[in-house]
Amino acid sequence: MNTRSHKPTISAADRKLREEAVNYSRASVGLEGFKLSPADEAHAARFINGEINLAEFVKRRSGPANE
Repeated sequence: MNTRSHKPTISAADRKLREEAVNYSRASVGLEGFKLSPADEAHAARFINGEINLAEFVKRRSGPANE
């Protein structure tokens, strides 16, 4: 059995770029009068931390926003 955990392999510079992109998106959504849900914030954190890639981050997810 493989018990190793998946450790993100992004650099500090990549993490900073991801964080800046999410912050920009958060501000853009805010200017439209909306706020990210706790689930969206958690999803964004996974992207920032390198747990998911851009394609996974922007992929449509099921949930309250899509119902």
